[in-house]
Amino acid sequence: MDEHGVTNLGGEPGLLASAASGDERAASVLYDAYADALYGYGLHHLGDRELAEELVQRVLEKVWRRAHTYDPSRGPVRAFVFAIARSTVADLWRASARAPHPIGEVAAEVGAVDDVADRLLLAATVRAALERLTPDHRRVLELAYSRGLTQREVAEVLDLPLGTVKSRTYYALKAFRLACEELGVTR
Repeated sequence: MDEHGVTNLGGEPGLLASAASGDERAASVLYDAYADALYGYGLHHLGDRELAEELVQRVLEKVWRRAHTYDPSRGPVRAFVFAIARSTVADLWRASARAPHPIGEVAAEVGAVDDVADRLLLAATVRAALERLTPDHRRVLELAYSRGLTQREVAEVLDLPLGTVKSRTYYALKAFRLACEELGVTR
């Protein structure tokens, strides 16, 4: 076991590639290998069970999506997974902040923005990506990110079960990422 509580699987690079190509068994093995360690890591760094659960979900989704970028010469799979976890903790920490983010701060998070014109263009593009979402998805994201509400608070405002808000947020973020990519905004 490593410092994150993950047993070193000899075939992790192959499992990662298989999981990324849709092999559910490989994805399940990797999930089993990392979910508990990621949850503990998230709980330690975020101090919140819901955010720790969200961390596990987001990190593993990113691992599958980014599996093609994994380079074994740069380190083991666990280093790849926890590098993604570190950046995701930072994303979740910012997202859970109570105060809304000014446009400039949001723009800086999305990409390196050097001047006001670039910031305005990026802000307009982000707004256009939000407009591509369904009203339900847009509302969940607006409450969570613009107003800084927790998922539990969003559930109360919308009078929805917490599980519905969690799944709606997951799919809203997925659709938002896709819309941003289509509009040329990448991380």
